[in-house]
Amino acid sequence: MENREGLSYDKYVNRLQQLLDSKKITIDHFNHFKSRGIEIIRPLQDFGLRSLGRILPEIVIGASYEFIKRMKIPYQATSFLVANTKSNLNGWYVYKIPEQPKGGLLLLSGGKRRLGDNVFASTHRIILGRKAILVSAVNLMTNKNNIWNWHFFGDHLKQDNELLYEDLVRLETIMNRKDDSASSVNSIGPYYYIIIARSESTFKKLEIVDNYLQNKVAVLNPENNIHAIFITNNSGFDFASKRIEESSLVSYIATGENFDLYRAMQELKRKYGIDLILNDGGRIMSEGVRREGLLGEERISLEPFPGEDIFPSDKYIDPTTVAGSIGLGLDGSEIEGSILLHTNKIEDEKLNVYVHPLEERKVL
Repeated sequence: MENREGLSYDKYVNRLQQLLDSKKITIDHFNHFKSRGIEIIRPLQDFGLRSLGRILPEIVIGASYEFIKRMKIPYQATSFLVANTKSNLNGWYVYKIPEQPKGGLLLLSGGKRRLGDNVFASTHRIILGRKAILVSAVNLMTNKNNIWNWHFFGDHLKQDNELLYEDLVRLETIMNRKDDSASSVNSIGPYYYIIIARSESTFKKLEIVDNYLQNKVAVLNPENNIHAIFITNNSGFDFASKRIEESSLVSYIATGENFDLYRAMQELKRKYGIDLILNDGGRIMSEGVRREGLLGEERISLEPFPGEDIFPSDKYIDPTTVAGSIGLGLDGSEIEGSILLHTNKIEDEKLNVYVHPLEERKVL
């Protein structure tokens, strides 16, 4: 088990200076990332979480809490698992296998849930998704029986890594104490589940209302005490709110005649005080957010080549399944338009955090 440790703000700025000097980033990038800062959580030193600290000595967030507080929209992070299509790791990193159910996620990790990704994904949800998780309506209905909180990943550690699991439970308690809203709420997920349903046709096509009325959507089950916020346009609001009525656990943000995500993000910060969101809406949705200059970071588990049976040498790789490849990042890392901020290595898994430039005129 190998980890890149010892990151500090000064080291980060020095790295940014090197990238600027080598003309890999612009002066605007440099100034933005420098002023944005970073946040570093050290589970062992900060909280005495020994087992978690051995796996993840540092958990790094791509903006300081001070910067996040200044933003007029929530800071968004997204997370994925990807696998390389070549045994020498010079292939594409793909995030799904389109012909497989649910994108073949388990096949990408070699047919099993791996330690690194389970821990990494759990911490995303505990730290960045503790207030709100953002999903597309499609993802909501595809996984309607599940609540994608940290237990979805962390519970796989219970049997073989009990001490590690207990550290995650303690980390959740510690993080919730930091939030007045979460500390007093008996919810089994994030306090808010934000659902993007762009219009009336989205509600109808996915049969969201029918499934809700039959109590088939876990997130909308009142027993789970999760506050769902639908973001939609006026037609979606007029249709859905008559059937899924507003209550203490259901709210709507109607963005006008046309769907407007940026306007909705401003409302989430202003009305609900949401300053952190884990974007769990899928690659297409998060890419749209990135293009708008509203996505702060991607937290990605890079899995090794899963084998010739999954990716034979002559297999066609659908370009819509590609998340990255070495050389696409601003700094030559894997994710287009990003800088690799931090990595932890656990056996043959790399647990990476990539930061994207935010469009400051929109976010500040």
